[in-house]
Amino acid sequence: MFYIIGGVATLLLILVIIVFKEKPKYPPSRAQSLSYALASPDASYLSSISRLFKNLNFVLLVITYGLNAGAFYALSTLLNRMVIRHYPGEEVNAGRIGLTIVIAGMLGAVLSGIWLDRSKTYKNLCHPNCLIW
Repeated sequence: MFYIIGGVATLLLILVIIVFKEKPKYPPSRAQSLSYALASPDASYLSSISRLFKNLNFVLLVITYGLNAGAFYALSTLLNRMVIRHYPGEEVNAGRIGLTIVIAGMLGAVLSGIWLDRSKTYKNLCHPNCLIW
């Protein structure tokens, strides 16, 4: 089964490389046409990535998202083992705990988004004076 999926994915990759062009013959919109006209020829992927990592707000966002996502994925991956080790036979409760974590995260994201949208306190969360480092 994995060989079939790998074969189909490889075939699709080859078709994408052969068939798709870097950009369309005619721009899809006026804004895209303007973007093509204003694009500097020396702009490259690596230069844009290096500019991003020189932006302190972007670096803070990457670090905080990475810590949050890493902790969530580690907990969700190892949750069943942690629960079963201390409470044998409680697989159903391990699933319930995982569901509670996911629902609480979704609810927290929605509520914090609503709060930030109404209070407009985006910069207060990432203010340089609040940083320890």
